Amino acid sequence: MRKSFIHSKPHLALLLACPVIAIIAWFRRSYTVDVQFHDTYYVLPVYLVAELLIAIMLFASLLYWVTRNRAGFPQLTAAHVLATIGIALYIVSTTGSAPNTAMDTWKPMSPQQYQEWEDLRMRFMMAVVTFAAFQVLLIANLIVKWVKAGR
Repeated sequence: MRKSFIHSKPHLALLLACPVIAIIAWFRRSYTVDVQFHDTYYVLPVYLVAELLIAIMLFASLLYWVTRNRAGFPQLTAAHVLATIGIALYIVSTTGSAPNTAMDTWKPMSPQQYQEWEDLRMRFMMAVVTFAAFQVLLIANLIVKWVKAGR
């Protein structure tokens, strides 16, 4: 059976997705994301979130490159790579509030505008949690590669 590009070279798939994410973040550089952590609000520009996602993807790419000669589960590799790229693209391209809106300038909002803002924040946080959860697949795949290499 022929291996796909993602199974044989997952590090290249992650590397090729990084410039795409950077370009999308550059076009959306004036958008901001509001994050509430306990009792503190953080207002982050989308390009800063993209930089963090790109750093995580580059680190995962490095780990895949270092372990390229060891056999792991191709299903775990494909699930991790596709989910990481897909969720990173979703986070950078669809989340964040536009500049000069009621959310950005803290002007009084209608209940509908407030609900839209809350939904936007909730979708962002769910995407970040899902992104982090899929990184567990990388760790599991590395453990499988390490155990298989020990045999």
